[in-house]
Amino acid sequence: MRKWATLLLLWGIAWPAMAEKTLSIEQMEETLLKLHGKPDGKVAGELEGVQLTERVSPARLARWEADFPGKKACEELMKLADMSAFLDPPASDVLRDPPPDEDTQRQMLEHAAEYIKTTIKRLPNFYATRETTHFEDMPSQEAVSRVGNNPTGTGMRAMRVPGIAVAMTDYRSLHSTGTYSAMVRYQDGYEVQESEAGKGRKGNQTAAGLTTGGEFGPILEVVMGDAMRGQVKWAHWEQGASEPVAVFSYSVVADQSNYLVGIPTGSKVDQIYPGYHGAIAIDPATGEILRISVAADLPQPFEMMQTAILVEYGAVTIGDRTYVCPTHGVAYSKVPVTGAAVEPQGSTVTVQTQLNDVAFTQYHLFSAEAHIVSAVSGPDGANPPAAGAGAEPSPTQPSSHK
Repeated sequence: MRKWATLLLLWGIAWPAMAEKTLSIEQMEETLLKLHGKPDGKVAGELEGVQLTERVSPARLARWEADFPGKKACEELMKLADMSAFLDPPASDVLRDPPPDEDTQRQMLEHAAEYIKTTIKRLPNFYATRETTHFEDMPSQEAVSRVGNNPTGTGMRAMRVPGIAVAMTDYRSLHSTGTYSAMVRYQDGYEVQESEAGKGRKGNQTAAGLTTGGEFGPILEVVMGDAMRGQVKWAHWEQGASEPVAVFSYSVVADQSNYLVGIPTGSKVDQIYPGYHGAIAIDPATGEILRISVAADLPQPFEMMQTAILVEYGAVTIGDRTYVCPTHGVAYSKVPVTGAAVEPQGSTVTVQTQLNDVAFTQYHLFSAEAHIVSAVSGPDGANPPAAGAGAEPSPTQPSSHK
């Protein structure tokens, strides 16, 4: 089975910490209504200390960004939506239709599994742009006590992330540190990250931070395969772009996991296959995967770290055909600052929070064409050798075209 890898560096990317003010989606809507028409900086300042308790849908975020088009406000709205990505949606986004019977649920999952097998084979060779907006905070002190494998705070508020509770003190809010782009090439079933020099490298061998690869197929294979051997439960119906979407929750134990997490420690990388959990949103009519989330359940001695990924899929045009490919991704982690030791229960450890928002855009076909190069005759009518003594002449010179 193909593995799907996440690389977690010790100055990595983060889970959201507790904010100064938590709001439901309804309360957020009321806040934005009061802020309408105010200067961009004022809006951003009012939103900086907010954390949502419910997930923001793509449609709702698009409406908010249209109402507040300023750069600072859009960055705050993006951050708020990404920090809520692993939470349950508000009740207004959950359809009250009864759940399908067990046979229908099983058929949906089997349909999705078959869709994954055929989809990856159907994808052409293409280029896409991966645009990442990076957020980070300054290191803060976290009060720690342990319950099982999850840290939790004592006498303090805990962040609302399913299965994880973390209490924070002296939290300094996330802020954008910039946006950067990279070209991704998908060729012959594999994702290749293009370097600035134009030379490719595998997508999970990128620079510092939390990096992922396989959003174009392997993540679906791995998570769906593991989940079908683990525990999958019906969650709810959600309203999609036009039709209802079926949402399942799942959990995978470490013994059944093919999800690789690489954790660099000093000069080496510890590679582990932890258990993990998340949700899968499926189009019941086609079996298409529309959203998938992965939250790792890291074992000791890494239980203080937290990492999670979410990928959203949608219809994109490549050449003259339409395919379902990644359109948006979110990456979180929470890690101790490099060199900070984890203290005994009840004391503190220095942690840093970071966040990546990833947009996949500008899909276009990748192809190679062969051009015939005429040989140049020498004085005696013979063909000269190619560069390098004794080299055989090459009649074709391949060149790549976007």
